[in-house]
Amino acid sequence: MCAASVAPLALASLPSWAEEAAGGEKGSLPQFDVTQFPEQIFWLVVSFATLYVLMAFVALPRVAKTQDHRQKVISKEIEAAQLANDNAKESMAAVDRALSDARAKAQADMSDMLAKVSEETNEKRADKERELTRNIRRAEGDIVRTRTKALEQLQASVDELAQAVVSKILGGKKLVKS
Repeated sequence: MCAASVAPLALASLPSWAEEAAGGEKGSLPQFDVTQFPEQIFWLVVSFATLYVLMAFVALPRVAKTQDHRQKVISKEIEAAQLANDNAKESMAAVDRALSDARAKAQADMSDMLAKVSEETNEKRADKERELTRNIRRAEGDIVRTRTKALEQLQASVDELAQAVVSKILGGKKLVKS
């Protein structure tokens, strides 16, 4: 059968309103034909009931199931995110504690090191001061000895000079020291 032989059969089986729409005599729309109202109301009720049953028992439960599943997934994701956030906060707190402990330890080590360096510096300073004091005392002693020796030599020179002057004045006689 070809499409051309099926078309007249299909047109023959159409209701009267199809004939009118295809060029019939009445020229009005079938949905406004009062004789067609019971048939149209029947199909409206059947269509509405079918659509209502499909929506109420097939489509809407699937939508509700999808929404429930989505809500569960979202809740799980929110819980996982909250747990990850809590873990991150705990990790940050641990890092902050470790950092503050490290700072405190570094500060204590620095204070200890500064105290040791200060102590060593003070010891070295005291040693140098003692050494300088010893050197100064030695130098002072050397100065006193050298001064005493110089004074003695000066005294001897003065005595010799005085004797020479006196002997020249007296004409060659020497004075005896008393």
